[in-house]
Amino acid sequence: MIETLGGSIKAVTGRKPALSTSGGTSDARFIKDYCPVVEFGLVGKTMHMVDERVAIADLETLTQIYLRFVEDWFAQDIS
Repeated sequence: MIETLGGSIKAVTGRKPALSTSGGTSDARFIKDYCPVVEFGLVGKTMHMVDERVAIADLETLTQIYLRFVEDWFAQDIS
């Protein structure tokens, strides 16, 4: 799953994602030693604030990445 998501991100943005659970308040840092973890989404200065907001362009890019991930995930040969 991690490789598929990374490929989807790179296909949409042209950038290879950094795999890390060290930033922010990631809950993944508590379980990463026990199982694979994928935590992916928007971040911003107003995250979890009363007036949380995000740029529409960022939301559109995230939507494109999620769509590409679903397409890539279900296109896999699992045999």
